[in-house]
Order: sequence, then C-alpha cells, then structure tokens
Amino acid sequence: MEPTNHIDYNKISKAIDFYQSHEYQLIQVPWTINEQAYAITSENHQYIKSPLGHHVASAEQSFLELILNNQLEIGKYVACTPCFRDNEEDELHQKYFLKVELINFLGHNHTTQTQLDYAQKISNLVLNAKEFFNKYTPTKTTKTDIGIDITTQNDIELGSYGYRSHEDIHWIYGTGLAEPRLSYCLNQEKKGYHLKDIAKEKIGTAQKIGEEVEELFDSLKQDNPIMALIELSDTIGAIEMFLETKFQGTITLEDLIRMKNTTKRAFVNKKR
Repeated sequence: MEPTNHIDYNKISKAIDFYQSHEYQLIQVPWTINEQAYAITSENHQYIKSPLGHHVASAEQSFLELILNNQLEIGKYVACTPCFRDNEEDELHQKYFLKVELINFLGHNHTTQTQLDYAQKISNLVLNAKEFFNKYTPTKTTKTDIGIDITTQNDIELGSYGYRSHEDIHWIYGTGLAEPRLSYCLNQEKKGYHLKDIAKEKIGTAQKIGEEVEELFDSLKQDNPIMALIELSDTIGAIEMFLETKFQGTITLEDLIRMKNTTKRAFVNKKR
C-alpha cells in the first residue's frame, strides 16, 4: 500500500488528458498571485505569502489573476498547480499538494444569465468531474450552502463546485483532481485483483488498451504469470474492440497480424 502522502503523477496526467478531451483548454498559470487576486477568495482559504507574492491555494486564484490582467478569454480551462494551505495537517489535509483545477469563465457583466443557467453550467462541470472520479471509485454528489461536493461513498470530499462572482467577473469553479487525496481514499478501499489504482476506461477506446497494459504490468509486479496471460488476452480483446469502433471493420486484427509478420520478415532479412 502506498503512503498516504504519495502523489500519483499518473493520475494527474490522466486527469489533464481527460478534461482536455472534454473541451477544457490546458493553459499554464502563475503559481503566485498579487494582492488583488488574493483578496477575491481570501476568506475561503488561508494563503502563504513570500517575496514572490501569495502562493496559490488553488489554480482558481491563478485563473483570476489572468482574468484581472485581461489575459483570459471566455471559455473552459484546466490547469495544474501546487496548492499551499495554512491549515492543520492530517491524513486528508496537507499544507501543500497538487491539484487539477477547472474553470468556466463566463466573462464580464454577465447579466443575461439566470440562476437556472448558472445551475446548468455547474451541473455540466460536476458531471465531467464525476465521470473522471468514477473511473477509480463510485462517487455521489451532495448539495452544500455554496454549491455541490463530489464525495466517495464514505463521504470523503473529492472536490467542490459552484458559481462565484466578483464585481463584473463571473465564473464556475471546480476540482478536477486533488492528489494525494484521491490516492489516500483508494488506499482505504479493499484491493481486488490489482494493487495499483487503474482507471476503468470505455470499451472501444485507445484508453482501454492502456488500461489492460497497466493491468499486465501490475500482474507482473505481483509475480502472477497466469494473471499476466489473462491481461495479455484482454489487451488483444481491447485492441480488437478499438479497431471495430475506430475503423468499423475496414481494418481488423488479422490486418495487424499481417503487418506484424511483414515487419518481422523485414527485421529477419535486415531489409527494414
């Protein structure tokens, strides 16, 4: 079992890829912010300050600095930053961690939107985040005084989501992934076949092939050759389903085997 403070960078990478596939634009954001950006959400978090400025408690503040500097257009964005918190540490709370943050920047003087419109945009963001978390563990949503939380079945919060405004600025915010919190939650669950936290992907996608390969390596790490053989066969099945979905019968597993044999012949004859 991994230590509770272990950050799984593979999950971070998968989260960024996932949200990009759901039309969130990945951008680089500042890790320290000025006093004006800090003041907007200072009541929600306690920050750490250095000569560089206020270290962000979340990339939400980074996005706000870009907005205040007219460096962010209306749209949906994802970013990953370290987060610094001035709080007591325990198994779920650290003074610094990594977080993938989401924002739907609605623009300035956003007077045409109704509360129903905001609720729908929050709901859409929550559905995206819930889809990602559900790859690892079943989740549920809970309404709060300020928005919506996604939690594990054991009521551990994985992320918070809602609408905020400041003067004429309007945005929807939410957690894409916080590490090591998700890994800690998964480490509390009883393990099945695999020791590693492996996301469950949709059949017919390239990601499903990657899932089966991860399970193969996990089987080898457990020194379980029978399980490894099963994962190899599952990998072939995942490749076959990907070909059916992607190419709709125009390219088959037999075509791949034929190409494999051609490549093998070229290597044997040193004519590649």
